[in-house]
Amino acid sequence: MKSVLISIQSYYVFLIIAKLLGWDIPQKKTEEVRKDFPKDAAWDRRVLVYCSKNSKSFNRIPEKYQPLMEKFLGKVVGEFVCDYVRKGRGDNAIATYYNNNQEETCLTDQELIMYANYGKPLYFWHISDLKIYDNPKELGEFKRPCDYANDCCICKRAIYEHSIPNCFTSELIFEGCDNSIMRPPQSWCYLEGI
Repeated sequence: MKSVLISIQSYYVFLIIAKLLGWDIPQKKTEEVRKDFPKDAAWDRRVLVYCSKNSKSFNRIPEKYQPLMEKFLGKVVGEFVCDYVRKGRGDNAIATYYNNNQEETCLTDQELIMYANYGKPLYFWHISDLKIYDNPKELGEFKRPCDYANDCCICKRAIYEHSIPNCFTSELIFEGCDNSIMRPPQSWCYLEGI
């Protein structure tokens, strides 16, 4: 089975986890909006949440909660089960229909439209069974398939030192390639063996 690691801006992580942590805020984000979703039949519906370090996003968090959120920056903070994914579009005619419950996405119709590049499909990942880790985890604690050579430290070094185009060579894999994630995904990626 495969799980997924998703990178979310700190303000939206705050809106996802605040109620569970007992923080008094008016909103609760229960859907994450993406331009794609995992289609692999081996996906176990488990989604691990990485909190990005974007300072503009962090500054949107109310000041009294910023010190509490600092420990989550650049870490995997928890996980949820995506029990369903609904498809929508982000254009003027349809945005309001798919986003009429803005408390689910915490996005305005205009933000939704801009994110969708004015009309492309969007996927609304429903957040359920949210769990926050007592100690946020480092990215390097997680692994994914080594066909992502640019993210694997062993393969990056091998490519640099030996001008090898990728790490599919069995000798590289057997020389200690550990498939560790070295940087957060642009949107999301599969994780193996969780």
